[in-house]
Amino acid sequence: MIQPDNDPQSLKSRPIHRKRIYLGLTIAAVLAGGVVIYKNSEEKPDDPIDSVFYQTTAQCEADIKKQQTEYATLQKNFQGDEENEAPTPPPMKVEDCAAQMQAAQQEYEKTAPIYNTIDDCYAEGVQCEPTRPGETTAGYRPVYGGTYIEPYSDNSSYVYYGGGSHRIYDNRPVYQSNTSGFIVTPYGQVVPQTTPGRVSVPRHTSFAAPLRPTGTAAKGTIKGRGSQGFGSSFKGTGRGGK
Repeated sequence: MIQPDNDPQSLKSRPIHRKRIYLGLTIAAVLAGGVVIYKNSEEKPDDPIDSVFYQTTAQCEADIKKQQTEYATLQKNFQGDEENEAPTPPPMKVEDCAAQMQAAQQEYEKTAPIYNTIDDCYAEGVQCEPTRPGETTAGYRPVYGGTYIEPYSDNSSYVYYGGGSHRIYDNRPVYQSNTSGFIVTPYGQVVPQTTPGRVSVPRHTSFAAPLRPTGTAAKGTIKGRGSQGFGSSFKGTGRGGK
């Protein structure tokens, strides 16, 4: 079982670029716009998009160091070669990984569905664990399985974390499937688990998770039975739901 980074520090945000995007305990609200853009009829949920996938800060740091090494080699070879396009540097920085993964963990904590019984949770096709002591609603929730990050988009924000300012990109946390080698999105779509790093994944993995209603377990489940976006168009393809 992958153990998420358990840094207790919270994130404090400030605006960046054209959008006034704020991140903190309400990080899910920042990402909610992800559902709206898919009303474009030319964008299909299964169209491939570029993303990166990490489960831990260590994976993020190792992958970005690798990207930086590859970029340095390409940049060295490019010197003086005006016939070819200059290489593009990695969009993410190693020193931002801890803040990026903390943001993913906050998003998971805010949106992961909670079930009255572990059997209800298992019925969703995911691995399950008890909620932490002190949760407003006690019960069982899907186990955190990592996050897709979108560093190739314009959606980013600066947050204050660990004594400094860090740039982070949109997170899309997923859950560990009860089938080895797979993960499950908040909308019940089963996706093969990839190795850490850059991946090409279906566009539906970039959908923001539905917010979990307060006060009642087994509501706001993985099915994502919403009135708009992916959850409404693909109800029949998800798993379970209460």
